Amino acid sequence: MDDVEQLLIRILTKISESSRSDGEKADAYVQLNVGMRRLVWPILLTHIPEYLLKDAVDHPERITVDQYTELIKSALQNPATSKEIHDEIMGALVEVEALLV
Repeated sequence: MDDVEQLLIRILTKISESSRSDGEKADAYVQLNVGMRRLVWPILLTHIPEYLLKDAVDHPERITVDQYTELIKSALQNPATSKEIHDEIMGALVEVEALLV
């Protein structure tokens, strides 16, 4: 079975080697980037401890870069987070690769 890196390399290679214009290729890269972020962020948010998330939402003006990083780290401390992210990304990349074929 492929891993995320292998799938991503194949997808990026197919895009790079396609006969599409450079602008179309750039758009494909952007769409891939945006799509992956749209998959990952909801998962991260569901795994941030509620008390930390509530404070961040109630007082967004007080959030520093370090605190933002800590929110993400707190979500990643839960082993389920990485598995969910991996599963979502794998599923999406398999679909993208099938579309490129």
